[in-house]
Amino acid sequence: MLKLSVVIPVYNEEGNLDALHGEIDASLKRMDLDYEIIFVDDGSRDGSPAILRKIAAADKNVRV
Repeated sequence: MLKLSVVIPVYNEEGNLDALHGEIDASLKRMDLDYEIIFVDDGSRDGSPAILRKIAAADKNVRV
């Protein structure tokens, strides 16, 4: 099985993270591969880190 890592830099994106994760996850689930989504927080000063932790806690394919 193919493996894929999607790496996404994040800086003050709290309003977009849930939708971004949902779209990427839905697309990757349709493919026949093993995947991970890696969000890299670049020093956000908004609620992005908390949202990323929540997403990672709910999805085993997400790393922060």
